Amino acid sequence: MSNTTEAKPEERQPAPPESDTTVKSGSEKAISRSTSRRTNRTAMVAIIAVVGTTAALSLFWLFWRSGSGGAGRPVPTPRNMGAEQPSSTASSTEEATISIEPVAATRAGIKTEPVGESLVAGGDLTGQATTGVVQANAYRTTPVISLVEGILRQVKAELGQSVTRGQTMAVVFSDELAMAQSRYLNAVAELDEHHKHHVRTVRLVEIGAASREELEQATTKLKTAQSEIASQRQRLMLLGLSASRIAQLKSAAQLSSEVSLPAPVSGTVISRAANPGEVIAADKEILRIADLSSVWVMGQVYEKDLGKVMVGSGASVTSDSYKGRVFRGRVSFIDPTLDPTTRTAQARIELANPGQALKIGMFVNVAFAAVGGAESTAPVIPKSAVQNINNLQVVFVETATPNTYAMRPVKLSLEINGQYQVREGLTVGDRIVTEGSFLLRAEWLKMKPAR
Repeated sequence: MSNTTEAKPEERQPAPPESDTTVKSGSEKAISRSTSRRTNRTAMVAIIAVVGTTAALSLFWLFWRSGSGGAGRPVPTPRNMGAEQPSSTASSTEEATISIEPVAATRAGIKTEPVGESLVAGGDLTGQATTGVVQANAYRTTPVISLVEGILRQVKAELGQSVTRGQTMAVVFSDELAMAQSRYLNAVAELDEHHKHHVRTVRLVEIGAASREELEQATTKLKTAQSEIASQRQRLMLLGLSASRIAQLKSAAQLSSEVSLPAPVSGTVISRAANPGEVIAADKEILRIADLSSVWVMGQVYEKDLGKVMVGSGASVTSDSYKGRVFRGRVSFIDPTLDPTTRTAQARIELANPGQALKIGMFVNVAFAAVGGAESTAPVIPKSAVQNINNLQVVFVETATPNTYAMRPVKLSLEINGQYQVREGLTVGDRIVTEGSFLLRAEWLKMKPAR
């Protein structure tokens, strides 16, 4: 029994190892579960970190793109910080204006004129290169001539008078005109007679009572009479009779000894060579009419400048009578002969003459484009237009609103002959106050006294 008893314990010997193994395997399972939990936690942390990093990068990319794309876009100014901005901007772009009552303007004698211009050469306001004399354009000058001799009855135009083409300029009493009309009536009568003779001869030839030779002679006489009457009609038209008056001339009772001299062109009478009551010969010039919308200026070109001035080149003309005004033209002729005394050549400048401002015989200053100064011009204003306000030179410019003027600062050169050359602030043609600007200055200082 003891063996059996001992054997059984021996048989149970392996049990402890089994229990160790079981415990061991349980602990391993616990360890593995703990490890798996730890692994899952690590994975979750990694996933969260990746998601967070991605989100951060996305936000950073969005902010960076919005910042670069919006560069240069205007940002609205806060209301409490931009209250004074519009006023400062308006003051820099808009001119200050002043308005006065019409009665005050009339009392002050306010007068406006356009800004003129003058030649500039070498810093001098006049800038002339030479001098010249105004002459009538010979290509637009026509004389009024009597083609018959007789007594001058009337002269219906005065020097300087503007006339139109066809207007009666003078009346001449002439026997030559009466004789010419008489010859015309004789030619008409002869034509009528030869016409009747030709008709009779044609009828006689048809019945055999006249020969072909007689018909030819009658035809020749008829054609000769027709030529004579045409010649006499042209003579009467040359003497001054109109076609309608010639057509009405039927009898000797209609003969007239007075011939009217019409104006051949429209223009201005620049000379008168006869008076009523004078006995004049044929081809006598009574008047001279010129179109003064275009004139010539005969300038002197110095010998040293002849190589620079060419036909067709520009030229500018100024006159002391019209300060601040420049007349532009072109050189149309240069005299090939040099004056041995002055060593100059005549240069003819053709230019427009608006309003007939340039008078015949007027002395002017000429600047040729090739010589210099002809195209160099600057605005000029009179001294009376300039006022000093707060140490600034200003002028008052007329606006579109009646009796309202804009105060405009200007930069001026030195005063020359009561005028200033404008360097900045005005352009040619601007209308400025030239008289009465002191009143505007006083009113301005009342509104905004100097500090």
